[in-house]
Amino acid sequence: MSENKINYASRTYDDYKKDLMRITSQYYPDVFGKLNDAAIGQWMIELLSDMGDNLNFHIDKVYQETSVDSASQLNSLLSIARTNGLKITGRKSALCEIELSCVVPLKDTNGREGDLKEIDTNYCPIVKRGSLFSSGTVTFELMNDINFSEQFNQDGQSDRKIEPVRDSNGNITGYRLTKLAIVQAGQSKIYKKVITSEDVKPFMEIKIQDNNILGVESVLVKNGTNFTVDPLTSEFYIDEEDYTDKLGNKAKRFFEVDNLIDQYRYGYEVERDDKGNYNPKWENVLEELVDEDKNPIVDDNGNKLYTTIMRCVKGKWKRLKNKFITEYDNNWNIKVIFGAGIENQYGQIPETAKDFTQYMMCRMEANDYMGILPNAGSTVYVLYRVGGGEISNIAEGTLTNIIFNNYDIPGDCNDSQNNTKKNRVRNSFRVTNTSPSYGGKDIPSEEEIKYLIKYNNSAQNRCVTLHDYKAKINQLPAKYGCPFRIGIIEENNKVVIYTLGLNSLGKLTNVLSEYVANNIIEYLSKYKMMNDYIEMRSGKIINLAFNLTLYVDKSYDKAEVVKRVIDTIYDYMDIKKHEMGEDIFLGDLQKTISQLDGVINIAKFNVINKVGKENGYSDDKIAQELIETSDCCLDEENYEDNTINLNASDMILYGEANSMFEILKKDEDITINVKTR
Repeated sequence: MSENKINYASRTYDDYKKDLMRITSQYYPDVFGKLNDAAIGQWMIELLSDMGDNLNFHIDKVYQETSVDSASQLNSLLSIARTNGLKITGRKSALCEIELSCVVPLKDTNGREGDLKEIDTNYCPIVKRGSLFSSGTVTFELMNDINFSEQFNQDGQSDRKIEPVRDSNGNITGYRLTKLAIVQAGQSKIYKKVITSEDVKPFMEIKIQDNNILGVESVLVKNGTNFTVDPLTSEFYIDEEDYTDKLGNKAKRFFEVDNLIDQYRYGYEVERDDKGNYNPKWENVLEELVDEDKNPIVDDNGNKLYTTIMRCVKGKWKRLKNKFITEYDNNWNIKVIFGAGIENQYGQIPETAKDFTQYMMCRMEANDYMGILPNAGSTVYVLYRVGGGEISNIAEGTLTNIIFNNYDIPGDCNDSQNNTKKNRVRNSFRVTNTSPSYGGKDIPSEEEIKYLIKYNNSAQNRCVTLHDYKAKINQLPAKYGCPFRIGIIEENNKVVIYTLGLNSLGKLTNVLSEYVANNIIEYLSKYKMMNDYIEMRSGKIINLAFNLTLYVDKSYDKAEVVKRVIDTIYDYMDIKKHEMGEDIFLGDLQKTISQLDGVINIAKFNVINKVGKENGYSDDKIAQELIETSDCCLDEENYEDNTINLNASDMILYGEANSMFEILKKDEDITINVKTR
């Protein structure tokens, strides 16, 4: 006997309507007999069925967003990532090497003949961090100071080139000094917020709304609310939690951590000078002077010449209280999240029992293990960076504009031409990038976020499997760059990482940036197994061309049908939708093309491996079997060289871990032959 209720398994409109009609016919026969399309009872049954159907649809959608495989909304994926302890990074910033040069005047010889025309080092400028350079569309920022008076950089490598500048008579009038440096796409900005008592609460958040945020560099908190001038960029990099600025204001620096439970950070060991300023303890290192060919430079007596450089800083693990974490929201704005405690003011451990009890209660109230909060009545300054992305991958020799030069020229106040010489140096700056920029990448796609979430838990913050390595590389902080695609294999007990980047046109490039490669290796050193050896290599680019013959309905515009087919093929092969080593199932593509309006049948479907740098293609060849054109007996087949034998591979393009497929030239590499019927 049927029950007087709707079946719990009913979920659709038809299920609900069927159950309601059954109940009505069984228990309310008079009403059921009067049901028709215009009856009020029929309207009520259809209304209730529709409400049940909609309710179940929304329940399914909500449940779907709780699973990483079925979630479709970015906010849901970011929430799942946070639940699993995974920090999702945003856009990545490209890096490139530049040559920055200027002309420095000669040292004054006071009219003495025979004196060597030496460089006047008093006029060697110091170009400071924060200087900005532009290619016309992309801005790059200098991340370390450049001292033109030094032959060596901070790593002890010779990076200065000296060339004489001559007048029309061939006389030396000065020297052009050229220094190498690394610049990073994007530029720094400062966000300012005055903290009130209403703001101070556990896990206080500060949201920064801006376009293309790369990440937060540093946070400063100063006592007071009436500041009219922002801190200098150098102040954001002071390696102390508590310091006093040049105006005597008490200030704190907060450091970013992966988790608020982190208790230590690795920083400089510092000491105070006579004026109370903090100075890091630098280690003086004697470095042998060498020429461009790495041969020792000697004096007139044949003795090797050395220079003293401050290359190493003494590091130390430090207790950390001033800390914060960052998170992106679903609009890719960034949130700065502080801890839950207040600053400890309890001082030394007291001796008496009463005072000790009060001391312990104070410690519990001011629990700083998850970080402290800024005080009310203070001002927070957040140094963050914007820019980056795929657009920041620029070509060699295009970074030629200086839009902001933050420099200092010491000069010689006793020189009567001091100002004139400074102006000459100032007007002689030139810049260019000696290599294409590399490592720029847009915000991760939903598929990439799902991949990171899936392999984050199993990795447990260390790299054991190849999937662990790939997931960790994608978590590299934005300012250090990241390859566009990564392929990883194990070879002879080594972990070999293949990378592909993007060039200025958004196409694949196998140029491997030394700086990004070193950043990846250094980043993985904390997570890799002790006996793992990592090697970085450039990946392979397999350029493809498609040649199709279609039967098109004569009632359709042939040009419009061809355009839709070309767009469909190019979209299906879009490099943003595929990974290195991924197999391409061309049967799915054939099915999609067959369903386009106007397409009756696909008569021929050929894929060609295009090679040859003289035509702009890669020299890398596909490993699959090719059709031997000499064996083709039918002229109408018209096979091109390097046509892939798709019949032998069941219409599959097999990917290799070190390679990726790409259509380089959309207008040339997709050709459609049309037949009408």
